[in-house]
Amino acid sequence: MFDRPRTSWEQAGMTVGEHTDARPINWSRVDSIVIHYTAAETADTDTARWLAQMQRSYVNGRGYSLGYSCAVDQDGACWEIRGTDYIPAATKNENGHTFAILQMVDWQNPANPAMVERTRQLVAALRQQNRMSITGHRDWAATRCPGDGVYHQIETGVFEPVPTPPTPPTPGPEVDMRLIDPPQRVFDSRSQGGRFAAGETRRISVGQTGPVFVNVTAVDPTGSGWLAAWGSGPLPSVSNLNFTHGVTIANSAWVPVSNGQIQVYVSQSTDVLIDVQAVAQ
Repeated sequence: MFDRPRTSWEQAGMTVGEHTDARPINWSRVDSIVIHYTAAETADTDTARWLAQMQRSYVNGRGYSLGYSCAVDQDGACWEIRGTDYIPAATKNENGHTFAILQMVDWQNPANPAMVERTRQLVAALRQQNRMSITGHRDWAATRCPGDGVYHQIETGVFEPVPTPPTPPTPGPEVDMRLIDPPQRVFDSRSQGGRFAAGETRRISVGQTGPVFVNVTAVDPTGSGWLAAWGSGPLPSVSNLNFTHGVTIANSAWVPVSNGQIQVYVSQSTDVLIDVQAVAQ
């Protein structure tokens, strides 16, 4: 998960382990990734030196070590700080259910492309542990952190991993399919439960027992993101639909059914429509 371990920059007497009694992260509780920034006008390009200096400042001035889980520098390298061994201490009153990522940007600047790509990879790895939304420090406290540039990136879904849509299977002659004409709308969030929140999964009844060929539509998303539809089990690593802020878009796919239901996940808040176009027999 990390490109640079703590041992690559920590100094004896100042280490995280020597100045905290925090427990390891309990992944079953972690539901939010919180992004922070340095608040420095210019980020130090020598990340190891900067982390060591800040750690000394924290230990000598506050009595505890750096509180971030990790840092992403401007070269796109991810540095372990508290890592997964210790609960973070960066978002007051919220540390037990969060993972704190420090973006080493200059003042109010956005993260550069290398930082964005590495953060996307990190988010994808973290979501293997639990489903987590991406938030900014200012969502939890009265602060400018993580800066206007980075926060705009959070709002527009820039840090969301975008899975590659799967290659549609080619139906073989042994597959029997019955078309639904006209297609049957089985779900419309605008009248059934309201918009999906970012990172939300819902189970949706489709009125069938076998695989269904569905058209899924994202209506007026609040940011760039993706949608996945599947039957049972954990969230898959591929998407059925990728979308951008404010653009209504649709795609069709075969989806397995479990107990008459499919599961639908969205990474950014949006309304969702589901129309059954065909069923396997």
